[in-house]
Amino acid sequence: MPEKREEEARETARRIAIRWKVMQALGAVLIAMGLFVDWPPPQEASLPDTSSFLIILGGLLGAAGLLAAIQKD
Repeated sequence: MPEKREEEARETARRIAIRWKVMQALGAVLIAMGLFVDWPPPQEASLPDTSSFLIILGGLLGAAGLLAAIQKD
């Protein structure tokens, strides 16, 4: 029985590690797209700029990835 719990704990830790790495990678991709892709201006003045939106979204996703990385049981 203890072996099964240890295996489940290792599997959970592996899944968490994969999640935060994926979140960090997606956040970096979104920030890079916001910085380096030349987006057309929005058609309506009330809409936010696409590059700003992607940079903010990438930053939030990266921060969530960092929180997942430092999370403990």
